[in-house]
Parts: sequence; structure tokens; C-alpha cells
Amino acid sequence: MDYTNIKCIARKIEGCNCRLLLGKGGYKPLVVIGLNPSTADENIPDVTMRKIMGFISTWNKSGDKDYDSFIMLNLYPQRETSPMELNKKSPTINENIHNRNMEMISNTLVSYPKADVLLCYGDSIEIIPWMKKCRDEVLKLLAQYSEVSLYCLGKLTIRKNPRHPCRLGYNTKLSSFHNPFRIDL
Repeated sequence: MDYTNIKCIARKIEGCNCRLLLGKGGYKPLVVIGLNPSTADENIPDVTMRKIMGFISTWNKSGDKDYDSFIMLNLYPQRETSPMELNKKSPTINENIHNRNMEMISNTLVSYPKADVLLCYGDSIEIIPWMKKCRDEVLKLLAQYSEVSLYCLGKLTIRKNPRHPCRLGYNTKLSSFHNPFRIDL
């Protein structure tokens, strides 16, 4: 998968640099939800984006999947390369930033109501206490879309979080993720 025709929706919200969406839509994108954005933009991918594109290419070549694009979202859109630094800079959730992020995730799901969604926020969620609220609200939103399929990379961590892609080999398979907020009638 190449890194061309990338759309980056980035804004300064209440003094914070935020990236709400990164990717390129297609007929069958993989929607990815990480913890928070780092440095990737429409011109240069960061380590996480290169890894995601590598996974997509591997799965497509093996015939396991046929993704034609990706959309990168996050539990929280504030840019920061380190979760520890994010926690220092933002010791509490900014509801306006969070609400803008939830709107972007919702709009993406409206556009792709049958999407495959890869959750990959990792154990760094444990560093930022309020990030679990963001996770729960995103999972509740995802539960409203009965045709969305949720995945993680391999097995969950010991702390029961979806693994971050950066330390995983490309032979890692997609595993179904059980959404605790999903109630099937």
C-alpha cells in the first residue's frame, strides 16, 4: 500500500494540536483506532502508519483481506509522541476536543457502516486515567453499528488491551475483538 492521496484533518482546538483523521477512503478501507496521533500527516507517515500499511499489504497479498485504503482515527486526537507527555500536558480530558473526535468517528462510521475496525491502542491507555472514558465512549459508539466488525492484532495484552502494531511481526493475524458494550438481541 502506498502513501499517496492522503487526507489529513488536523486542527488546533483550544490551543492543542489535534489530528482528527488521517487516511484515504476507498471502497473497502481498514478503519484503525489507536490511542492518540503522533507525527504522521498527509505527506509523511510515522512508524505506526508504516506498520499499518505493511500489515494491510501482507494481509492483501496472502488473500486474507482485500483492503484498498485505510482511515486512521484515535481514542483522543491530541498529537503527542509520548503518552506520558500527553498525560502531563493534559491531566484531564478536554471535553470539546473529545466531542470533536467523537463526531469524526461517528461521521466515518456513517460513511462506512460495514467497516472492519482495527483497535490498536495498546497498554499505554493505562498511563492516562481519563483515556479509558474515551475508549468506553468509542466502544459504545461502535456497538451501535451492527455490521461493523471489530478486530485486534493477535491476542490481547495481559491487561486485556488490543496490541499496538509497532512491535508485532507482519505474520500477526487479525483476531475478533469482543465489544463489551455490544448487546445482540
